[in-house]
Amino acid sequence: MSDGGARLLPLPGSRAGRGASGPVAALGSPARLSRLQVLRALDSTPRGLTEAQAEQRLVDHGDNTVLPPPEPGRTRRLRTALGDPFTALLTGLAAVCALIGSWGSAAILAVLVGAACALRLADEHRSAAALAELRALLPSTATVLRRAGTAEPLARELPVEQLVPGDVVRLAAGDAVPADLRLLRAEGLTVDQSALTGESEPTPRSAPDLPPSGPADSPFDEPHLCFTGSTVVTGSATALVLATGAGTRFGAAHRPGGAPAPGRSAVERGVRRAVRALVLFMVAAVPATVLADTLLHGWSRGLLPFAVAAAVGLTPELLPVVVSSVLAGGSAGLRRRGVLVRRLPVIGELGALDVLCLDKTGTLTSGETEVLGGLDPAGEPDPEPLRWAALVAEAALLVAEPGLADPLDEALLVAADTAGLLDGTEPPGAGEVLPFDPVRRTGGAVFADGPLRRRLVVKGAPEEVLARCAAPDDALALVAERAGRGLRLLAVAEGPDEAGLRLLGFVVLRDRPVDGADLALAELAAAGTALTVLTGDHPATALRLCELLGLATDRVVLGGELAGLTEQELAAAAGGGAVFARCDPEQKAAVVRALRRAGHTVGFLGDGVNDVPALRAADVGFATPGAVGAARAWADVQLGGAGPGQLGPSLAAGREAVARVAAYLRIALSCNLGNALSMLAGGVLLPFLPMLPAQVLLQNIFFDAAQLSFAVSGPPMLDGRGTGPVRLRWGALAAFSVVFGLLNSLSDIALFVAMRWVTDGFAGRSAEGMFHTAWFAENLVTQALALPVLYGLASVRRRPPRPVWVAALALALVGVLLPLLPLGGLLGFEGLPAVAYGPLALVVLFYLAMLLAARGLWRRLAARDRRRRRG
Repeated sequence: MSDGGARLLPLPGSRAGRGASGPVAALGSPARLSRLQVLRALDSTPRGLTEAQAEQRLVDHGDNTVLPPPEPGRTRRLRTALGDPFTALLTGLAAVCALIGSWGSAAILAVLVGAACALRLADEHRSAAALAELRALLPSTATVLRRAGTAEPLARELPVEQLVPGDVVRLAAGDAVPADLRLLRAEGLTVDQSALTGESEPTPRSAPDLPPSGPADSPFDEPHLCFTGSTVVTGSATALVLATGAGTRFGAAHRPGGAPAPGRSAVERGVRRAVRALVLFMVAAVPATVLADTLLHGWSRGLLPFAVAAAVGLTPELLPVVVSSVLAGGSAGLRRRGVLVRRLPVIGELGALDVLCLDKTGTLTSGETEVLGGLDPAGEPDPEPLRWAALVAEAALLVAEPGLADPLDEALLVAADTAGLLDGTEPPGAGEVLPFDPVRRTGGAVFADGPLRRRLVVKGAPEEVLARCAAPDDALALVAERAGRGLRLLAVAEGPDEAGLRLLGFVVLRDRPVDGADLALAELAAAGTALTVLTGDHPATALRLCELLGLATDRVVLGGELAGLTEQELAAAAGGGAVFARCDPEQKAAVVRALRRAGHTVGFLGDGVNDVPALRAADVGFATPGAVGAARAWADVQLGGAGPGQLGPSLAAGREAVARVAAYLRIALSCNLGNALSMLAGGVLLPFLPMLPAQVLLQNIFFDAAQLSFAVSGPPMLDGRGTGPVRLRWGALAAFSVVFGLLNSLSDIALFVAMRWVTDGFAGRSAEGMFHTAWFAENLVTQALALPVLYGLASVRRRPPRPVWVAALALALVGVLLPLLPLGGLLGFEGLPAVAYGPLALVVLFYLAMLLAARGLWRRLAARDRRRRRG
């Protein structure tokens, strides 16, 4: 056929077919055609496309790729970093300093902006590079029939991206299905669709000339179709490509607008609120104080530097650096464990996460079948059914082509050998082997039973085997009862032929839980994380798995019931630990969105294409080590080899990081607010500036630099995993800043009074320099005391970590010694007379006494508030 010989149907993903309502609708017409009709509709033949046809269709349809969320480039990352509100505030202050000629202060502020941006960009670049290495490991080729003109077709390995509708591909066991396909030939074909549907059992596939008369309940149930994202388990096939790229079912999960992108992280929101409050305070207080000073003392050019000094005093200049350092420390610690975090703000979301939704197949279960033993027809333990099933499996494995062995046969053989069922006796020799037939759902082998007699042994789906033999009436009831416990049964029967089979019993199978999953989930539950299972699998199977893993649940919600629940009922069921079964991808995402709208911070752990909408809807998406490329591309966190076992450490790292950020904000905002209040009071009460802008900026930098110790210290809590989710509660943070800021300001005003007495009689310039020296020293010493006293405010830890003590001691020494160095003279400091050190020490002791008393009272009030919230 030539390209113009037939009218092509508008296919999904093509320019002509992009107006279709979706992949199911677009596949509907070809899916109902015979083999010949669908070949003609796609202008193809069993010999495949010509090179010329393939090239033109590649132009028409585009590459066979589903674009993951684009990794932002360096320019976009830089814009995001510079767009941070605090970075913008520092940039504005630097501009004002430059306008008034304070070039040193402007340069320092510009360096701080650059350092914060560089730290954030460097960590995100490392994570992006590691994720790119993971993507490079994914399979990337397919076996395709192509030909040059009228020449014979050649089977070639081509990049998956080059497949086009109408291509003829070949599949073998272990191959990933590279596009949405219509089978032309199939031999013993079963496919694993768990990444698409959540169903754990391989699905049989066949290639009838005419498809079934009516459409199936789901496209995934069509026996003659295979879909991108599934994997061939057994058998081989030749198939026709129906849809590629965005037109596949796989691609539907990636279409923009399917789920709202999560907003800013909890840490980002908290920092933004802090910045907004600081800016509002500046806008209100600084002009008001300048106006008051003008009314009292008259206008002078020194008021503009005063306003800048007050604004600088209120601003914790290293806030973006400290926050980025703390979050980067958490990210680096997880990276050493093999856990990759895509963006730094995700660390903050890990700390606040209080509900974790989990897919079942491939995340909580390994996807491998576990053989538990044998049962007689009455349901009593009996090894004989397992022994005979293993002998049939061994016979099938001996004749199977390389790469086409059935994994279940291998599991049966290993289980029987481990149980010693094949030892001590010579196994009967197998004659004819009947390979497993996906349509009949049975397989068997003929064994020698004496010199003249032959015995047929059959194993397969209970419904099929029981229909062929005389079995107890309660056999089917036994199958249903075990299914209700999340177990599958493999029936085993024997007889002279299929017409006279006798039931030997059953082999008990189950999906093997991931090693360590029970311990990982118990750790999460103990840490205050609610767990909810969302699966496309059977409800009984999901419930039984929850029992095995120790997940307490008394309610199962089916996907079809979601439409009848209000959003509040849905969120309450999910937050209360209900199991959601038979859920399609959009229903999983709907549960996640309902939880988020109810105020929860929600994570989702998935591995398949069907998990992508939920991964996109969650605050934090986790991908398992074996996740498909689509799930990895949309996940915020890529778990390493330990899988679920890394969830606990990931949440602990997030909680510890958020606790450190909260400790920093408490201390920095309260001390800076106190300094700003003191600066404003001094501007009205004193005839000169209490401290020059450059001195204030230098003081803030030393103070914030000391708080970088938080990034390498133990968390300000006894155990990050046992404290529950950690959030930045703005109300408590603001109240704390005001209370402890006022204490800080009281000690400063006490110093002002003392220094007016000390400097009485000194010349104006000298007295001003002494005043600056005393307040600089008092400020850094009191702030050094605040570091260890307030770092562990909310915990039972009485002694802060060593890095905090070391940083506090260094900060106090800088405050006392710097004004005495030659650099101090350049900055405008003057040496203090001996008489000044007594009042200075008394003011510091006064502040320490107030600080300890206020801390004790605050702890008691915070504990009472926590009890009230829990009650």
